[in-house]
Amino acid sequence: MNDLDMVRDLRSEVRQSEAGDLRHARRRMLAALAPEPPARRVRRVVLRVAAVGAFGATIAAGVTVVQSLAPDGRGTQSAGAPAWLPVANAQTLAEHATAAAAGQPDVYPRADQWVYVKWDTYTSPRLTAGATAPPAGAGRADSRETVERWTRGDGRERAMRKEGGKTIERRRGGADPRLRFDPAYLRSLPLEPSALAERLKKDTSQIALPPARAVSHQILSILEEGAPAARLRAALYTVLSRLDDVGVEPVRDLLGRQGVAIYTRDDGVRQEVIIDPTTFDLLGARRVYVGGAESPDPYYSGLPEGEVITSRARVSVGIVDEAGDLP
Repeated sequence: MNDLDMVRDLRSEVRQSEAGDLRHARRRMLAALAPEPPARRVRRVVLRVAAVGAFGATIAAGVTVVQSLAPDGRGTQSAGAPAWLPVANAQTLAEHATAAAAGQPDVYPRADQWVYVKWDTYTSPRLTAGATAPPAGAGRADSRETVERWTRGDGRERAMRKEGGKTIERRRGGADPRLRFDPAYLRSLPLEPSALAERLKKDTSQIALPPARAVSHQILSILEEGAPAARLRAALYTVLSRLDDVGVEPVRDLLGRQGVAIYTRDDGVRQEVIIDPTTFDLLGARRVYVGGAESPDPYYSGLPEGEVITSRARVSVGIVDEAGDLP
């Protein structure tokens, strides 16, 4: 049997197409190529808009949505959530911040220049009146004010002006690393997280706190007072994320801006630094009374759980030539 006979025998087992089959196939092909009716196009647009609205509502509710899409759209290849969605833990947030900071240059002032930071501050009016020794970070019992701060690049001097004030209070700097958050000190800190953690332990060894708590206090102070550059800021987030009893939570700062808080707990108080979830810059900081301390500070007596004790939002930051200048 030759090749033509083999093909003919195989073809004989398959039903041959008839004229009706060809007409139906041609009609379906032409219908697919024809312009879509206006009513149908509108319906699809409406469905797309509805889907986007539902997705936005999911984000607003704080639910992380991850779509699994293959190159052909059939849903077999996992894709990570966008960076602006809520993160699962402090380590993930630190990793995102590190990746974002990798390509950013470190900008520090000259020794004779100043770092300017403007804060909007609030202190709960429920704090116990007449307390003689309020904890660090607590101010007047009825305060909502703006404070401007300047820190000289070499750390030798600091300055401050309160809202409505015309005079600038100046204060000389010192050599104690526990009290230094100036650019010269920050530039001396290593950027590798493990080395940074060891350096902070050394700098806080004289503080009468357990080592981990002393380090967390120092990190929070540097982030709030020092305006560190992006790479150092990310390294500080990483060190903080490796400590015990550290978590993250979506919050809004004093100005209503949406952020992510990295928090630690200390004697019934949750201390938070609030981070922009897209730029990973610092938005502000809060101290929230959560209770449960074995020996609660009497300064907080009478506060309900969940009360915001102090809150600060960073309004602006920049480098200027003189104390009193604005960026």
